Amino acid sequence: MAVPTYKHILVVAAHMWGHARALAVLSARMVRLRPVVVTFVATENIYDRLKAEILSDIGPNEQEVLSRIRLVRIDQGTELLDPAVVRDNFLDVWNQLCRGKSVAYETPEGKTGSIELRNEPLYAVVVDGFTVEIFNGVQEQRETVPGFSHLKLYTFLPCANDYLLVMYQEDLIPLVEALAEREGISFNEAAHALWAVPKGKVIRTASLPPVHDYEMNPQDFPLPPEMCGRLFVRIYRMLQQTDGVITLDAADYHPEATASFREILGRNSRNLYCAGPLISSGHDAPGYTAKGDAKDVIKFLDRQLAERGERSVLYISFGSMFWPVNPAKLDAALEVLIQENIAFVMASPSPLAKLPDDTLSKLKEYRNAFIATWMPQQAILAHPATGWCLTHGGHNSVLECVDAGVPMIFWPIGADQPANALHLSKLRNVAYELLEVRNGTGLGKIYHSGYAPTGTIDAVRNELRDILLRAYGADGVEKHTRLQGLRKTLKQAWSESGVARKETEEFLDEICAATPIGPVRETELR
Repeated sequence: MAVPTYKHILVVAAHMWGHARALAVLSARMVRLRPVVVTFVATENIYDRLKAEILSDIGPNEQEVLSRIRLVRIDQGTELLDPAVVRDNFLDVWNQLCRGKSVAYETPEGKTGSIELRNEPLYAVVVDGFTVEIFNGVQEQRETVPGFSHLKLYTFLPCANDYLLVMYQEDLIPLVEALAEREGISFNEAAHALWAVPKGKVIRTASLPPVHDYEMNPQDFPLPPEMCGRLFVRIYRMLQQTDGVITLDAADYHPEATASFREILGRNSRNLYCAGPLISSGHDAPGYTAKGDAKDVIKFLDRQLAERGERSVLYISFGSMFWPVNPAKLDAALEVLIQENIAFVMASPSPLAKLPDDTLSKLKEYRNAFIATWMPQQAILAHPATGWCLTHGGHNSVLECVDAGVPMIFWPIGADQPANALHLSKLRNVAYELLEVRNGTGLGKIYHSGYAPTGTIDAVRNELRDILLRAYGADGVEKHTRLQGLRKTLKQAWSESGVARKETEEFLDEICAATPIGPVRETELR
């Protein structure tokens, strides 16, 4: 096996833009900080945007650094959330590498080549935690293939640390197995019953106020039983087996959650590395480029700035995957914005995004609305006309808003979004949360206030009017001012002495000190 000039790291992301974008920026930072080569396995649906994201974070005078990121393209299938096709196609690439075969790659600037572990032995694998089945496949080989036991295997978590403390407190697999046997149902059905069906229990952590379990799924967002069984109930064990966790979160932004999560991982001698925020440093990133039906959005913002002044526009985005479960509530909210003469920009990239024809007609008639499929979010947030963001509250979007100094109105749907809403609206007092937009089981009593939302359309309208009145008044000014302290904290994270830079360097130093693996004989692979 050749003595490597650079330490080789294999990175695999889920097929979701928010997950993969952060890993792309992390990869750009890693090759800049240490003598490493990163092979990034990326899915077809976001491949070109990932290349652009990497190119935007690495300067034009850093060609040698750029050459040390290689992208391997795989298909992601047609499912919105399910990563099964990503799993199968990655494991095919993985097994080719392990057998000593060459795998073709492309650098972000378009140069091509091939990788062989014989020439570039592997020091570590970094797996997106959402693709836990990929982690388990590599972990199985660590346990069974001679010479693989010392391979470093890490988990990347693109979410808030306090969400992890809420949702992954115990190993559910024994409970799932017992329920399946007792009720005569499948493992996946039992996993769904335990993971996705709220019981009204109170969840307590070191970093958030107590919450009922149903408050963590306020939209009653449906989760397929198969994904509960294959993915969600298995993440706890992944966190027990991983060599360490590197996260999108920022340590100083979430100090209590970070300390608690670090202590939990430390019980099994696992380290936590907080690399966030992972936001491209260049203004030619996809988040700054207006294309397609969004090409005139900056002109729209310029017009609003001239007519209405700074911080007058509301930016609306529910991310690339999510959308409100009840379209009537979104329709009511948009009607309120029109009635109150609020200028707004709305993105609708999610495959779930659907607006009724009559709503679309109203929006076309309203000259102070701009609607497009995919928006250049970072450019919009950086524009002086943008004053607020109505958001689902995914952690990428939250950190981008804080980084831009734009306060938020939360409409959380699931995952880490409710935790982000609670953290910023109640603990930090820099945001608002819409409560009447909740649905189904999410309409239960709120633990910290005792209030039970009614969830009626009239209640949605009244609540939003009240919040808009406050947001565009003195209370909103105070929230905006307080947010600048958090913004300063995030801005420091990747400075020369910043905590994100320091922890990423520690992560890389651990990898560089490891023993690499090369290819193995066909008979040794299962």
